[in-house]
Amino acid sequence: MRLVFYGTPALAVPPLERLRADGKAIDLVVTRRDRPRGRGLATGKSPVREAAESLGIPVATPPRAGDPEGLARVRALSPDLLVVVAYGQILPAALLAIPRIGAINLHYSLLPRHRGASPIQAALLAGDRETGVSTMWITEGLDEGPVARAHPVAIEPEENAGELGARLAQVGAQCLSETVADIEAGRIARVPQDSSNATYAPKISSDAGRLTLDLSPETLTRRVRAYTPEPGAYFELQGGRLLVHAAIPGPSSPPSAPGGAPGDTGTILALDRERGILLALEEGSVWLRRVRPSGRKEMPGRDYANGARWKPGDRLPLLTVRA
Repeated sequence: MRLVFYGTPALAVPPLERLRADGKAIDLVVTRRDRPRGRGLATGKSPVREAAESLGIPVATPPRAGDPEGLARVRALSPDLLVVVAYGQILPAALLAIPRIGAINLHYSLLPRHRGASPIQAALLAGDRETGVSTMWITEGLDEGPVARAHPVAIEPEENAGELGARLAQVGAQCLSETVADIEAGRIARVPQDSSNATYAPKISSDAGRLTLDLSPETLTRRVRAYTPEPGAYFELQGGRLLVHAAIPGPSSPPSAPGGAPGDTGTILALDRERGILLALEEGSVWLRRVRPSGRKEMPGRDYANGARWKPGDRLPLLTVRA
């Protein structure tokens, strides 16, 4: 069975490598065009392109999935199956009509929950205790096609999106491997989704991780987990952004700090070697365990507070208290 693989980020690399390790005939890898990245904005290849080139697989980087030249190249290969893993674009009908068997997508949720572009972040924002991976037959509707296989995965209590994504990529590689083996053996499952239970995970904006003091402790910590490492959860301080890499809810009735009334919003209530900075919110409090100030490395919350000469009773120097 001959395959064409579509994918872009690091999440798509383990599935690609697993298919190659399984001995599958991957005639072409299609990924996004090279883009500027890093502080110097040097042009960088996508993780999938780097992986494909290291495996000796031909790579195409069309400007869009429906590009006429790209369609002609795929059509000339006469693939049996298209495999899509976080490619970043919707495949047009003209492309879906090319493969002999169809097109399968590896999606990082248990469909129909969290259809869309950011299923891992959506699961963390929703406080889900379980997520998973699904292989789905691609139709023209967004993540609406019938499911071939699904593997559930428990979410660890303090796991962030980067950590969860790395685990899901490994589980997804296994799930995709099993799905392709099923198709080769003629065991082609197509389980319809119950769209009445569907939820949608939209594309994440660059400022989605902004933290404000009116958030509940649970919402704030979920936002930190969902947006770490990208695009980052942060407080906008007078001296620049303070990224929060790890946080946990504090006491619902936080203690008073010197010079501050109990629960005084924005007050630093305590400093702790393990838990970091205890910050009073409008309702409750939160421990900022690990942070990264602009232009510096990640560090424990208390180390940053000591360097900034913050002490209990001080106010967090926000540009604004509320969004």
